[in-house]
Amino acid sequence: MRVVGAALFAGGLLVVPLASAATFGRSAEIPLVRAPNAMVEMDATQDGVQDLVLANANGRPTLTVLPGRGDGSFGMPINVGVGLAAQSIALGDFDNDGTDDVAVAGNGEIATYSDAGGTLSRSGLFNVPDVTTVTAGDLDLDGNVDLVAASASQAILSVFRGTGEGTFLPRQVYATDGPTTSILIADLDGDDLPDVVTGGSALTELINLGDGTLGAPVSIPAGLTDVRALAAGDLDGDGDVDVAVASGQSIVTVMLNFGVGDFRDFAIHGAGTTPTALGIGFVDDDDNLDIVAANRGTGDASIFYGLGNGRVQEETRVKVGKGPVDLALGDLSSDGVNDLVTANRAARSVTVLLNGADAPQPVVCLVPKAAGRTLAVARRLIAAAHCQVTAVQRTRSRRVKKGKVISTTPAAGARRPVGTPVTLLVSRGPKPKR
Repeated sequence: MRVVGAALFAGGLLVVPLASAATFGRSAEIPLVRAPNAMVEMDATQDGVQDLVLANANGRPTLTVLPGRGDGSFGMPINVGVGLAAQSIALGDFDNDGTDDVAVAGNGEIATYSDAGGTLSRSGLFNVPDVTTVTAGDLDLDGNVDLVAASASQAILSVFRGTGEGTFLPRQVYATDGPTTSILIADLDGDDLPDVVTGGSALTELINLGDGTLGAPVSIPAGLTDVRALAAGDLDGDGDVDVAVASGQSIVTVMLNFGVGDFRDFAIHGAGTTPTALGIGFVDDDDNLDIVAANRGTGDASIFYGLGNGRVQEETRVKVGKGPVDLALGDLSSDGVNDLVTANRAARSVTVLLNGADAPQPVVCLVPKAAGRTLAVARRLIAAAHCQVTAVQRTRSRRVKKGKVISTTPAAGARRPVGTPVTLLVSRGPKPKR
């Protein structure tokens, strides 16, 4: 067993100064109406350009689609669905029509959304007690995508076999070693059958028995707890699937596979606070896979550049929006290299970082300072700021003259999506003397 950096954690967590990732240009932060909990990159509008689909925390709407323009910028948001407060999202072609669909988990339910004429519409809904996370893969290799779901409060894994028609068979239930917050589907033992890794209070693997059913959970002895995210890729070029794990206060662990699902060789690396999402892909211009972690606590992303032999450089950090909870690596600007995007729950935003270029800056509603202005002037200022006045309220004020604006909601300086409603509070003057 190889443990790198263990001594650095003995007397406290490793603190790495914030640095700027040289491969990325100036970021663009796109404001959202709702707080996202998860995100996938897909062509939701069926125009040949990758879009972003965000699963929202409060369910109104359930999904927000940001249509990509192919240059790293995005069009006006499209809202889809109402009622399901999402905690996780998965991508797969559930109805075998050649286009991607999504499954959203939350509120004890899984909802599926399929493409219908260039937009997503809900195609299915079924109950799954306490479900908090979902992923997709073809466990039985029948050509139909299956769903694998888990609960952060129960030690069970639920598998729903896909029919290929957008529907799923009743669930099969498997025991895990503890509540699960993240799921990974990958061939761990080299038999060309998809296996499952679960992470949460413990880290376990469930090996495919050959017919799509799973064996008993086997603990992965890396000593990792509080696992939040998993990612897979061949980091050492030996043909076996390796695994990266985000866990603890600020840890990303790289686990190398001996080819039979044996992860005794692992290395621990310091990341930003509370790494919550992971991605593996080509970030720089070499042929080595890199690892990216979104750090919810420090509002940044840690980039671990791969060396091609299973080792990675220590982190380089780049700032993103406040409270990132998910990330995606993909070519957003159509230049053949991967870009980085994060979904930021606390900031209610998406941060776009283009590889080797500045990201196009979005047009936003930047609420102007309207206090002390007349109603007519305030309306013009707000319209020019790409916002819209939707309500005018009036109240007595000894401080502000009659007919002048007292305040706005949202407050001046707020950065919101184009067309955000603004309420004006206007003075009626002081109370008349009796």
